[in-house]
Amino acid sequence: MNFSLRTLVHYRVLAAFGKPFDYFLVEEPWRVYEVLEKAVGRHNAELVVNILTDWLRRNGCNVTRDKVLRYLTAREAWV
Repeated sequence: MNFSLRTLVHYRVLAAFGKPFDYFLVEEPWRVYEVLEKAVGRHNAELVVNILTDWLRRNGCNVTRDKVLRYLTAREAWV
């Protein structure tokens, strides 16, 4: 994510949940989409998922958007 979007996400998540966005990325990755959706809205949450999917593909991880979304919404994907 570019700096301005990352800053927006960080402060909106911090205001909404009392914890920084990085906390959810590291400690509760299955809640990332839910957190994004509540903090910055569905459209911006979808934008972040698309940015992440594109970044993963550019870096050699052949993954679909649906699979990325599953990792960001389903705890059982991490077990």
